[in-house]
Amino acid sequence: MNKSILHRTVFFMFTLAACGCAARVRHVTNLPPGVTEQQAKDYDAAVGDLHKIALATSTLRQTVVDLRGAGLFPDDTAFVTALRSIAKIDEGQLAASAYLRDAPEYFAEPQKQKIRDIFASITSEIQRLNSAGVTGIKNQGSLDKVNGLIAELTAVVNLVLALAQ
Repeated sequence: MNKSILHRTVFFMFTLAACGCAARVRHVTNLPPGVTEQQAKDYDAAVGDLHKIALATSTLRQTVVDLRGAGLFPDDTAFVTALRSIAKIDEGQLAASAYLRDAPEYFAEPQKQKIRDIFASITSEIQRLNSAGVTGIKNQGSLDKVNGLIAELTAVVNLVLALAQ
C-alpha cells in the first residue's frame, strides 16, 4: 500500500513539473502568417501587465477606503477625487483588457496605437491622483503607503507603454 502511494506521489510530482516547464516556453510556434514571435510575446506581456494593473488598482482602492474608514482620510473632496481617479484607471484597464481579448493575439501597430490611446487617459488619472487625490491623507505613514501603491501602478503602466512603442 505504501509503495502505491509513493508511486502515485512521484508520478504526480513529475506531472506537475512537466506542466510547469510547458508554461515557461520561450519560443512561440504556429504563428499566423505575418505575425512575428516578438509580437506574440509582447501581446502576452501586455496581457500579463494588465492583470498587474488590475491588482494594483484594486489594492489602491481598498487602501483608500480603509484609510477613510479609519479616519485617516478626512477630506471629502480629496477622497472623492481619489476614488474617481482610481475608478477611471480601472475603466481604462478594463477597456485595454477587453480590446486585447478581442484583438488577434499579437501586438502590431494598430493594437499598440489603441493601447497608447487608452493608456493616455490612465496616465492622466495617475497624475491627477498624485497631485490632488492623496492630499487629504493626514497620516504620513498612510500617505507613504498610498504613494508607494501609486508608484507601483505607475511602473506597471510604464511597462505596458514601453511594449506599445
